[in-house]
Amino acid sequence: MDKRDLSTIFRERLRLLLARHGRNQSTFAASVGIDRAALSQLLSGQSTRLPRAETLLNMAETYGVSLDWLMGLSQDEGLASEIRESLEI
Repeated sequence: MDKRDLSTIFRERLRLLLARHGRNQSTFAASVGIDRAALSQLLSGQSTRLPRAETLLNMAETYGVSLDWLMGLSQDEGLASEIRESLEI
């Protein structure tokens, strides 16, 4: 799978999280530690940009989904309860 495919799947799943939790872009962005403009770029589809690893971790932790699901590597949303602890140095 190339980066274009990953970014498309990520964008779809990001939109799903926004809708599922009833958040507007500003609130969602603040909850995961990015600004609204960065979130708008991620949602726009005009580039294959993906967020930093820290942002992905924040999204997964805050919204109770696995990184694999968020990145389109799995169909299982599975909760990753210990993800931050296992990845922090």
